[in-house]
Amino acid sequence: MKSRLDWILIAALIGLLAAGTLSILSAASPMSFYPMILKKHFIALVLGIILFLFGSGFNYQIFQDQSKPLYVMTIGILVMVLLFGATQRGHKAWFHLPFFSFQPVEVARVSVILVLANFLDRRARKITDPSTIFWSLALVGPPMVLILKQPDFASMVTFFPILLGMLFCAGAGLGQLLALLGYGAIALTFPILYILCQIHYSGPEAGPLPRFILQVARMGPSAVGAVVGIAGLSIAAWKLSGWMRMQVKAVYFVIIPLVLSGGLLSGLVVNRELKGYQRNRFVAFLSPESDIQGASYNVHQSQIAIGSGGLLGKGLFSGTQSQLGFLPERHTDFIFAVVGEELGFLGGGGVVGLYLLLIWRIVSAAKVSRDRYGFLVCAGFASMFAFHLVLNVGMCLGIMPVAGIPLPLISYGGSSLVATLWTLGIVSNIHSRRYSLL
Repeated sequence: MKSRLDWILIAALIGLLAAGTLSILSAASPMSFYPMILKKHFIALVLGIILFLFGSGFNYQIFQDQSKPLYVMTIGILVMVLLFGATQRGHKAWFHLPFFSFQPVEVARVSVILVLANFLDRRARKITDPSTIFWSLALVGPPMVLILKQPDFASMVTFFPILLGMLFCAGAGLGQLLALLGYGAIALTFPILYILCQIHYSGPEAGPLPRFILQVARMGPSAVGAVVGIAGLSIAAWKLSGWMRMQVKAVYFVIIPLVLSGGLLSGLVVNRELKGYQRNRFVAFLSPESDIQGASYNVHQSQIAIGSGGLLGKGLFSGTQSQLGFLPERHTDFIFAVVGEELGFLGGGGVVGLYLLLIWRIVSAAKVSRDRYGFLVCAGFASMFAFHLVLNVGMCLGIMPVAGIPLPLISYGGSSLVATLWTLGIVSNIHSRRYSLL
C-alpha cells in the first residue's frame, strides 16, 4: 500500500519553513526588538506545527458537516474585530491577547474556502445555473465587506481569485466565469483608473473621459447617469437585435448590464473606502518616478536589494539594504527582497521553486481526493497560495501594486504562519484519505 503521507509536500513545507526562519533571523537582526520577534515566531511555529498535525489527523469532512456554524463563527470574529479589535498599521484587524496577537482575516480566508467548497459540492447539479454565481458572491461577499471596513483592501482582494478558481474547478460555465471576471475587473480597476486620472489628467486640459471618471467617482448624479446609461444601452441593443432578427438570448441583455453596473457600483464603494496610504501604493505602481522618496520608496529599495544580490547573493546577514535599514518592512511584506539580496537569483528561484512544488502537491491532493468536497477545498487552497506568491513576489519586483500581503511560510507573522500550517494539514489529510478504506 502506498504511504498515507505526501512526503514531497512535507519536504517542500520544511524547506520553506527553514528558508523563512533564516530570512526572518537575518532581516530582523538589526532591530531593537529582535528577541521579541524571535520569541513570537517560534511560538507561532510550535502552534502551527500542532495545528498541522491536528489538521492532518482529523477527518477533514467534519468541516463540511459543520459548515454553517463555521460560517457564522467567521462572520462573528470579523464583526468582533471591528468592534473591539486593536488598530495596527492603519487596520483595525487585530486582537491583542495576553500572550500573542491574532489577526482573524487569516483564519477567515481558510474558513470561507471550507464553507464555499461545501456550497459548490452540494450544488453540483446546478453548477452551470446563473444563480450559482449570485449565491457564491452572496456567500463570500459579507466577509469581503467586513475586511474592507477594517480597512484591509489587499486581504479583501485575495478572496476574488479564490472564488474564481473554485468555480472553475467546480465546473462553472465559460459565460459564468467571464461574467464574474468582468465584474471583478471593473470593481478592482476602477480605483486604479481614478488614481491614474488624478495623477495625469486632473487639470483643465483633461479630456472628457478622465473628467467623467473623476465625476463618477464622487458617487453623485454622474454615477447614477452611468448606471442608467448602461441600462439604456442594453435595452437599445435588445431592440436592435430583435429588429435585425439576431439569435441572441434575452438573458444576456440582463446579465451584461448587471455585471457592468454591479462592477461599477462595487468599484465606487472600494474607491471610497481606500485610505491615503493605500492610494499611495497605487501611485507607486502607476507612476513610480513621481515620488521616489515617498510612495515609491519601498518598491525602489526592494528592486535595489534584489538587483544587488546577483546570482549567488551577498550571504545571510550580509545584505546592505536590509542590514542597514534601507529596506522597510523587510521581515514581513518585503522579505522576498531580503532573500533576493542575500541568497541571490538562485536562492530566490529556489524559494519560488519550493512554492511551485507545494502548489503542485496541493493540486495532486485534489486529483486523488476521495470526494468532490476535498477536491474543491484543495482547489481553493491552491488558488490562495498561487495568488499570494504572484502578488508578493510581483510587488517586490515592482511589477504588481504594493499590497500588505505576506509571503506564507516566509514572512514574519504569527497568524499567517499558524493559519498556513493548519491549511497544509488539511491538504495532508485529504491526501491521506484518498482511499475509501482509510
